[in-house]
Amino acid sequence: MEIKRLVKVFIVDDDRGATAFLSKMLENYSVEIIGTATDATVKARDEIIEKQPDLLFLDVEMPSMSGLDFCTLVRPEVKPEMKVVFYTGYDKYMLQALRQQAFDYMLKPASRQELAQIMTRYYENRLSNISQAISSAASTAALPHVMVVNAMNEHTVLRFDDIAFFRFDSERRIWEVITIEDKCHQLRHRTTADIILAYSPNFVQIHKGYIVNIHHISHVFDCQCQLRPPLDHITELRISKNYRHDFMATFYNL
Repeated sequence: MEIKRLVKVFIVDDDRGATAFLSKMLENYSVEIIGTATDATVKARDEIIEKQPDLLFLDVEMPSMSGLDFCTLVRPEVKPEMKVVFYTGYDKYMLQALRQQAFDYMLKPASRQELAQIMTRYYENRLSNISQAISSAASTAALPHVMVVNAMNEHTVLRFDDIAFFRFDSERRIWEVITIEDKCHQLRHRTTADIILAYSPNFVQIHKGYIVNIHHISHVFDCQCQLRPPLDHITELRISKNYRHDFMATFYNL
């Protein structure tokens, strides 16, 4: 029976042998290696942005750029849930890595015990986030389709029907909600895409930075979502290829 791969992993390391060794060890953890790169290049950055991994193993010392600087470039363009594990032969970078909100830090050569601890913590973290999303959705459902939004210590109550779409602000690292009145509210910093999607089946992700209320879409042209008036002037809602299949299946089932 084929093992279902639960986690998408990308590895950036200029040591091909280390990459092969790490990839082999990761086979025991239901992961799919969706890409590797041997340097922190523009090509590697573009591939990571396109493939949107769940977990990124990143070497610190590489020819073109340090992994720490590379992480700074990539982070605004990937989903906020992506975890970064810095992977190096030197522990002198540990403090700086932690300051960059690294999920973990692994010294070369990687040991099976150390990798097991990292992957166990990753899955525990992932299950915890899913549980929180389900809990949030359940408590919200008790308030007849009403969601509380916290922005600048202000609490606003919104009906799901009043929400047009959600947008991720990559500079502030927070999700925003846009209402059908074209008003913008900031969500709590801990809000993730999974939590938003758990609120209602009407909320569908079309891009790493956009989630739409399917009932406010009037039509789809090529990769563009057109909202119903009075928001028919909005042109930023474009469907990326990673989400197109699931979105179109939901749209045609309306």
